[in-house]
This record gives sequence, C-alpha cells and structure tokens, in this order.
Amino acid sequence: MRFEITGENRVGITRDVVNVLADFKLDIRAFEVTTHHIFADIPAIRPERFPLLAHRLMQLPGIEDVKPIDRLPTERRRAQLHATLAALGDPVIAVDANGLIAQANPAAQNIAGSPDAPLRDRPLADFLTDPDIDDLRQSHFRLPEREVTLGGQTYLLQVEPIGHVDDGTDAADDAPWGGVMVFHRAARLGRVMTALQDRSHTGFDDIIGQSKVLARVKAQAKRLASVDAPLLILGETGTGKELFARACHRASNRADQPFLALNCAAMPEGLAESELFGYAAGAFTSARRGGKPGLLELADGGTLFLDEIGELTPYLQAKLLRVLQDGRFRRVGGTDEIAVDVRVISATNRDLDAMSHDGTFREDLYFRLNVLGITLPPLRDRREDIAELALYFVTRTAQQTERPTPHIARDALSWLASHDWPGNVRELENTLFRAVALLDGDILTARDLTTTASSPSVTATDEPGRLRDPATAAPATDPINAAIAQGTLADGMDMLEREMLARLYPDYPSSRKLAERLGISHTAIARKLRKYGISG
Repeated sequence: MRFEITGENRVGITRDVVNVLADFKLDIRAFEVTTHHIFADIPAIRPERFPLLAHRLMQLPGIEDVKPIDRLPTERRRAQLHATLAALGDPVIAVDANGLIAQANPAAQNIAGSPDAPLRDRPLADFLTDPDIDDLRQSHFRLPEREVTLGGQTYLLQVEPIGHVDDGTDAADDAPWGGVMVFHRAARLGRVMTALQDRSHTGFDDIIGQSKVLARVKAQAKRLASVDAPLLILGETGTGKELFARACHRASNRADQPFLALNCAAMPEGLAESELFGYAAGAFTSARRGGKPGLLELADGGTLFLDEIGELTPYLQAKLLRVLQDGRFRRVGGTDEIAVDVRVISATNRDLDAMSHDGTFREDLYFRLNVLGITLPPLRDRREDIAELALYFVTRTAQQTERPTPHIARDALSWLASHDWPGNVRELENTLFRAVALLDGDILTARDLTTTASSPSVTATDEPGRLRDPATAAPATDPINAAIAQGTLADGMDMLEREMLARLYPDYPSSRKLAERLGISHTAIARKLRKYGISG
C-alpha cells in the first residue's frame, strides 16, 4: 500500500516516522522524502490496518495528515516519461557514460529488432557502431547532427547530454553522465518542413473565383486529388499551378504527410540532382558529413511538387523516370537503393506533348507524368473573377503596407476587366501591389493603375506594350464621339464634360473629392454639377 504523510519541516520528523513503521514491523519497499511530504510504499499493510497506522502517525509532533495514494511521485514521473517516449514516432535511446542503454522507447525497441526484450542495460554498440561511446564521451554528448544507420534504416541523429557528474573537481563540471539520442526519419523532417513553410493550409475553397470555367476546373481537380497517381498541371505563367497542387495535396489521402516543392528551372543540373535525390557521405568535396537526404526522401509518404518540369535536363528526366516506375533511386555518389512512396505532381507552362514529339522531353516520362491532368484557364478567360481578385489583393496589400484599405473606383475595375493580363493572376497581383503601395489618397483609380502597371493591354492602334488610358480609349461607337461628330465644338465639349462628371461622380461623391481628382477648384466643379444637374 502507498500513502503520503504531510507535516512540518522539522529536524527528526522522518526518523520518527521510520520508528513508527518499525514498531509495526513493516518492511519498506520504497520511501521518498520532500519538504513537508513523506511518501512510502509498504506492501504488507492491508487496507483494514491502515487507519490504525494512520492514527499512530498522527500522534507524532508536526504530522498534519496521512492519506493513501495510488502512486509515489517517482512512479508517476516514470509513467509520464514512458507515455511521452511511447508517443514519439522517432526512436529515442538514453545511454549512460559507459555505453549502456538506460532507456529506450517502443520505436527504438522495434527498430533494434527486439520489441519484447528490453534494451535496458545492453551495450549501445550492439545496435549502433557509428558514433561509438568514445566519440560520445569525448564530445560530452554534444555531437552535431549526422546521418547514421540503425536497424538497416537511415536516420538523422540528434544527441543531447543528460546531467553532469559533480565530484568536487573542476574537470568534472562539464562531464554529463549520459545522453539522449533521437533518431529522426527523413519523412518526419519533411512534415516539419511542410508545417513551417506552408502555414496557409491552402484548399480548393481558398482559390478565389466564381466563374464557370474556374468552377469546372476546380471540380475536376477535386475528383483527381483523391486518386493516388501522378498529376500534371498545365497552364500559362501566373495561373496558380502551385496553388492547385497544394489544394490537391490537402484533398488527398496524403494530406497529413509532407508537401515539398522544387522549381526545376531555378538551379543548375548538379544542384537540382542533389536537392532531388540527396547525396551520400563523401560524394563531393563540400558534401556534409554523413550525407544529406533529398526531397524524395523527405517527402516519403507525401507529395513532391515539381514546378517547371519542362525545364528538367535529359539526365534528370531519366533518373526521375526510374523513381516513377518502381519508386527506387540512389543518392548522388551512393550505392544503396532507397525505396520511397511519393506522389509526384508536376506543372509546366510548356507544351510537353510537342516537346515529346520533337525529342526535347522524354516521351516515356511524359506518359508517366500525365496519368492525370488538368489545364488551368488564363485570367482573360475568366474576367468575371477579376473584381473579386482585385478586392482580395488590394485588401492584403493594405494590411502588408499598414494603411487603410482603399476603395476601388469604378473606372479602375473597368480598366482591370479590359486588360488582357498576359502574366495572369501574378501580374494582376503585382500591378495592384504597386498601385496601392504608391497611392496617396484613399481611392484607387484607373490613372493610378496606368501609371504603375508594368504590362499593358494592346489594341490594334497601340504600340505593343503601351498601356491604354481609359480616358483616351473610347470606342468609335461611344455616344460622346457621335455627338462631337454631329454637333459644334461647343456642343461636343459640353457633352464630353457632362459625361465625364456623370461617370466620375459616383466614385467621388462631393465637389471637393471630384475637384481633387480632376485638378481644378471645387467651386468650379460645384458650378458645373449644378449646370448639368448631377447630384447624388
């Protein structure tokens, strides 16, 4: 039976308790003492005898309470530690300074091949040869992270010291009595990287737009997301291919696993190879000791997104084909084959079908990548989504630049809807970001967009690349142009002035705001508004 004694912190109180227990001829299995508390585990006490013992202990000076408990503090802490270690998916081994295993969690037991036989008090060298205990002692159990092999599997080892030996000498002050060794799987590191890099948790509901063409593509992507096969996303630059790739991952059965991305056009072949496949120890001069896992290993169990897949070199195309065929590959400079379970989602703005016919892209790889496919529409084919996108980007830019969200004027929305957007959503985002960042007032107009946009719409009469100001882009059938053609100059000027004021007044509903917009005095604007009968 276990019980707790609460009392004063006086000298000799523990001895008095022990004397009482001796008088009852009780053998003590465990005894713990802290300030104001004494804990005892005495199997010989039967529940019916406990009230008599408690009464005798309460007669001691300074004893305040005696009550039964289910566990001693040490037992409770040990149970909590075991539960914590058991919850860890990574193998964890605590080792003492002599190289003997002091503690191992179930994951370590399974990896070591002895799930039923405890590893406690067994030599670490039976399961791990590098690093050995001499290396651990010399480093005071503070080795830098390195790759090791445990139970035939590759892990990234992290070592932390436990406690210090204090024998009164300065030399022992920094000598720990052991260390904790945590073995991280590459896929677990991939999940951590995913959690750190993707805080947005993008899903299909986060993709902005209500147009029919976008709704059709989203519905198709949702169906394909749950099919565990390679997916190829086609679309022009800036249409949101990575956004769809992340949404497909989150809607798949691999949603809780890593999502990692590589831009195949952003690095030379050698660097792309080491990033994708990793490298073995000593693969090249600057290689990290112990090697480095590549994205394929880090994404094991999850999704690997290969952007700009059309830029992949022929050599890397051949290596990637092997992974898609049988899920196995070798690291750069390595000899051992590594098996992974990764879903590949690729994307490109190039015509892979044509490239496979002219020999610039492997036809067999194209067929492997294009098991499932979707094509994203350009922004010019879903102009009805521009207003919603513009409001989102303007609001987000205002938050980023710490300013009030400006109102988007009607002429600005008209200009945005008429622009062709060769750079698609990315160009729209950049244009609005610049316009809001440079905006002086609280209303975003077409003039603000035309002076900051970097990629213009083109008409038959414009030079390629020149922006079209909405004030000068009226079509020939505009009623104002017709009136000018039929009447006198004065008539045409009055009609033009009245039409301009009528169009601008809803966005600038006061003579002062409208005067500021047009650059004249507010009294002149007020007089003209009265002349043409324009009011709210």
